[in-house]
Amino acid sequence: MGKAFDFVVKTVKSIIDNDFSGMAAEMSYMLVIGIFPFMLFLMSLFNLIGKNYFMNPLFIFMERVMPDDSIRLIISVLNQVLGFQKGTTVAIAALLITLFMSMNALSVIIKGLNRAYKVEETRAFIYTRFLSLLMVIVNTLVLFLSINIIIFGKVIIRFLTAFINLSPNVAETLLAIRWPIAFMALFLMAFLQYYIFPDVSWSDRLKRKSALPGTIFFCVIWLIASGGFSIYVNKLHTYNFVYGTIAAFAMLMVWFYFTSMLILIGGEINSQVHDKLEQDELIAIMEAEENENEEL
Repeated sequence: MGKAFDFVVKTVKSIIDNDFSGMAAEMSYMLVIGIFPFMLFLMSLFNLIGKNYFMNPLFIFMERVMPDDSIRLIISVLNQVLGFQKGTTVAIAALLITLFMSMNALSVIIKGLNRAYKVEETRAFIYTRFLSLLMVIVNTLVLFLSINIIIFGKVIIRFLTAFINLSPNVAETLLAIRWPIAFMALFLMAFLQYYIFPDVSWSDRLKRKSALPGTIFFCVIWLIASGGFSIYVNKLHTYNFVYGTIAAFAMLMVWFYFTSMLILIGGEINSQVHDKLEQDELIAIMEAEENENEEL
């Protein structure tokens, strides 16, 4: 109990010292500015290939973790822009802006994780931007695939049941595992960021072990907090009295802010775990050397 308390105290103190609240604000600003061109790019792309219905799973998923008014704000902006612009032009412009904003947001995560691990960035600027671009692509693909598995899972399984005589027990099992698959997709996204982004030079084994606790923390708390925040905002609507006409945008900022904060806190947890693992390894090495000396 005492060790757990000390761990929490050290983590909270480090979060305050590293100014994660300010870094989360910077990151959430980049994300909220970048989400509109990102959604525009997807809509324009699907318009070009004649697959507009591909957007539906994304909106359905967002409705489960974001306030309703924020979703309506995003859809309203998309409809206004697409109403007077050509799809190709919007797609190209939105893609460039999306990549720029998303890379900036992920570069803040790199800076925050380096600060959590108390290391200076030694990699080239182009290299870190390449890492950010790579994770933008990976995150987009993983999110899109996992969302479609959740939303279209029933449709796919009904089709398989009807045409290949899939047994009801197998169908129920497949329906049940689509949620763990979606969770694992989120887990993979978070783990890759915690594993790749910090500028550290430990062994791969130590990196993998120390990246796991923060990943689990982020995935579990983010899902619970997002669902709770969405329910609270949609039921009470008290923010309308405070923010008025910009309430939807303000709630979107808040949602991105606590998402960013959880990412950084997860990195700090990983840093504390790494320090403990490193200490344990040093003690084990010292004990092994002492045993060897005694044998000699």
